[in-house]
Amino acid sequence: DDDTLEMSSGLEVALTHMCSLAPQPERMTCFHCVRAPGVGVGTYLARIRTYFGCGSECYVLALLYIDRLIKLHPQISVSRLSVHRLLITSLVLAAKFYDDAFFTNAHYAKIGGIRLDELNALERRFCQLLGWRLHVKPEEFEIYRGIISKVSGAAARRRQTPQSPQATSGIN
Repeated sequence: DDDTLEMSSGLEVALTHMCSLAPQPERMTCFHCVRAPGVGVGTYLARIRTYFGCGSECYVLALLYIDRLIKLHPQISVSRLSVHRLLITSLVLAAKFYDDAFFTNAHYAKIGGIRLDELNALERRFCQLLGWRLHVKPEEFEIYRGIISKVSGAAARRRQTPQSPQATSGIN
C-alpha cells in the first residue's frame, strides 16, 4: 500500500544518510560484512517490502530500533558494511513485536540473503544490545513516523522536480 511504500522509502533515505556519516575506519561488529553487498539499500528494501508482508509500522520500528541501538552502543555504526544486516534484523524484530502474524526466521533469512543461523545470532545479539527493550511508547513512535514521512516526502519532491540545465551541467 501507499503508506508502506512511503515508510520504506523514508527508511531508505534515513539509512542512506546514516551510512554517509559512518566513521572511517569503522569498528567491525557482528553486523558488519567483510565486503559491501552488491545490492543497494533501495533494492534490498524493495525485495523486503515485496516478500516480508509487514505493515508500514514495521519500517518505523526498524529505524527506531537501529537508532536506539547506535545511541546505546556508539561503537556500532550504520555503514555500507553493516546496513543490510542491521536492516534485516531490525525488521524481523519489528515484525515479531508489532504484527499479529509473521513468518519464520527461515523465511526472513531467505529474503535477506543470509543463513538462518546467522539471522538467529544477529537477532539475539540485537535484542541483548537493546537490553531486550523493544516496547515503544506511542509518542516516540509518532516522532520516528514523522521523521520517516518527512524525509520520504522530501526525497519524492526531489525526484519530481526537474533540474535546470545549468544545475545539471555544473556551471555556476
